[in-house]
Amino acid sequence: MKPSLEKCLSETHTCVAYNLRKSSRIVSKIYEKEMRGAPIRGPQFSLTIIVARRGPQTITGLARDIGADRTTLTRNLRQLEKKGVVEISPGRDDRTKSVSLLPAGEQALRDSVPYWRRAQAKVLEALGDERWARMLSDLSAVAALATNRE
Repeated sequence: MKPSLEKCLSETHTCVAYNLRKSSRIVSKIYEKEMRGAPIRGPQFSLTIIVARRGPQTITGLARDIGADRTTLTRNLRQLEKKGVVEISPGRDDRTKSVSLLPAGEQALRDSVPYWRRAQAKVLEALGDERWARMLSDLSAVAALATNRE
């Protein structure tokens, strides 16, 4: 017997995917507003930070490390390449491509960080340091699902 619509609706308000996406959209809007004048903002800022932190590596390796689809990541990297932020070059063989941060990307990051700090401070002020510490730990557990599913 199929459950009633009311039962389905009462169960789905606790949906992990919905609640994480909703929270992500809300936080993203705050960062978008605060970083409006930054040279790099939004998901491109996060991606540029990761490339800078990890140094040159293959697109496939980067996609695996951040839990992204390779095709989507390549599309986002191409946008950064057009802006002169990163360079995508042939890898060790014909099947791989390597991505690295360019000097203009380093400068764009330096220029963007003050905007990011303002957004970060706004969100942390609203959440509080203790809650954010707990959330960060919880989000690490969520990220660990990527390794548990393989």
